[in-house]
Amino acid sequence: MMEGFEARAETLGAAAAERAAVRLAATARETLPGVSAEAEAGRVVISGRGLGRRWLRDPALRWLGGLMR
Repeated sequence: MMEGFEARAETLGAAAAERAAVRLAATARETLPGVSAEAEAGRVVISGRGLGRRWLRDPALRWLGGLMR
C-alpha cells in the first residue's frame, strides 16, 4: 500500500520539477537578455557569451529561483 503512495508521490514530484524547470527557462529567456535557457529533465541549462563575468555582476543569474516569483 505505501509503495503505491510512494510511487505516486515520486511521479507527481517529477512532473512538478519538470514544469518548474520549463517555467524557469522561459522566464530566464524573457528577463535576461543575451542568455539562452533550456529546460532538460528537471533542470535548467543557461548559456551565453561572457556568462562567467556576467554571473559575477548580475545577482539574477546567481539566484535563478528569484525569477520564479
